[in-house]
Amino acid sequence: MQPVQLRLSETDRIEWKRSAQDSEGILRAACALANDLGASGRPGYLVIGLEKDGKVRPLEPDRLDQVQQDLANRLRSVKIQPTPSCDIAVHRFDREGFVVVVAVAPYPVPPVVTVDGVAWVRQGSSTRRASAADLQRLNERRPEHTQPFDIRPFASASVEDLDLDLLRAKHAAERIGDSDTETFPALEAWLTQHQLGRVVSGVWRPNPAALLLYGVSPQSWLPGATIELVRYAGSDIDSDVVARKTITGTLADQLEGIWAQINANLASVPDQAGNTGMVERFVPEYPLEALKELARNLVQHRLYESTHAPGRVEWYADRIEFSNPGGPFGRASEGELGEHSDYRNPIVTAGLVDMGYVQQLGRGVRRVRLLLERNGNPPLKVEKDGFTRVVVRRRP
Repeated sequence: MQPVQLRLSETDRIEWKRSAQDSEGILRAACALANDLGASGRPGYLVIGLEKDGKVRPLEPDRLDQVQQDLANRLRSVKIQPTPSCDIAVHRFDREGFVVVVAVAPYPVPPVVTVDGVAWVRQGSSTRRASAADLQRLNERRPEHTQPFDIRPFASASVEDLDLDLLRAKHAAERIGDSDTETFPALEAWLTQHQLGRVVSGVWRPNPAALLLYGVSPQSWLPGATIELVRYAGSDIDSDVVARKTITGTLADQLEGIWAQINANLASVPDQAGNTGMVERFVPEYPLEALKELARNLVQHRLYESTHAPGRVEWYADRIEFSNPGGPFGRASEGELGEHSDYRNPIVTAGLVDMGYVQQLGRGVRRVRLLLERNGNPPLKVEKDGFTRVVVRRRP
C-alpha cells in the first residue's frame, strides 16, 4: 500500500499511533490486525507517528533504527501469541518527517492471536476486546480437521474435568486487574477467551490444551502424555537399568518432575583444563539449563494426536537422548533444528508462557547449542525418523 493511502483515514485494516512508546496499544493493534475479523485476507497496517487527526508527529531520524529494533523485539515477545508475521519499514511524508509502518499479515486463525491471553479485533476504526461472538467467527474460519490438535474440543469432556479451584482463582485475579470489571466475562466465556475450549451443541467443552495444562487427570484423555526417564549403567540399551521413572500429571507437573530427576542425576567431574592451582575445579557433565530446555521441548512440541507414545529421556553412561513422537513441525522442519521456529501446539505453548515455564520463544535449541559449547560438550546431534531424537554427549 502506498504511504499516502495509509494517511487517508483509519479503517479496520489501518491503525495510527502517535508514539512508539505506546507498547500495550501497539501489541493490541498488531493482534487485532492479525486476527482480521472481517476475513479480508489483506495485510493490516500500523502506522507509528500519526496523530488521530492524521497529522504527522515525526520520529527523530537518528532513532529510527532503534525504534524498528524495539518494535521487532516487542512483536516477537511472549506477550503476543501466536507470533504474527510482520514487516517493519520507514516511510517519509515529504517534508513532514518520518513514520514507521508495521505491515501485519492475517493469521490463519484459529488459534486466535492474543496479548497476555486476551484476543483483540478491529471494528471500523477502533480496536477492542474480542467478544464471544467474535471468537466464534474466528474459530469457525478454518474447518475443524485443519485446526491445531490442541484447540479442538473434546466432545466427551466437560469443565468439571479441569482444576476449577485454580482456574477460578486465575479468573478472579485477572478480573480484579481489568479496567472494565462490569463487562468482564464469566468463567466459561473467559476460558473460551483464553482458547481453552468452546461451546459445542450448547455445552462448554475443554480442548486438549486445557486438559494438559489444567486437567484433573490429563492421562485419562491423553494416555501417552507422559515422560519416561530411564537411567542405564552402560552405553547401550542392553545395559542394566539403574533407575526408571514415569512422570504424569499436568504439563507443569511433568516439567517439575523431570527437572527434579535431571538435577538429581546430574554429576560434576574435574575440569582438566581449568585445574591449575591447589583447589580442584569441578564442572557438570552436562549444563543443567540445556537439559531443562530440552525437557521443556518434550512437552511443548511433541505430537499428542494419534499416538500413545510418551516422551522419553534415556540417560546412558556417555550421553542423554531426548525423544518425542513426531518430527519437527512446519517451518521448524526446515534446515538445522532450531534454525526456524514453529508451533505444533500453539495453545499449549501460550499456556506454558502464561505459567512462566517458557520465557523466550524460538531460541531454545540455539541456546542449548551455546550452553553445550561453553560447557565443553560435543555438538548436539539430531535424528528424525518419525520421532525427533536429540542426543547430548557427555563432556570429555
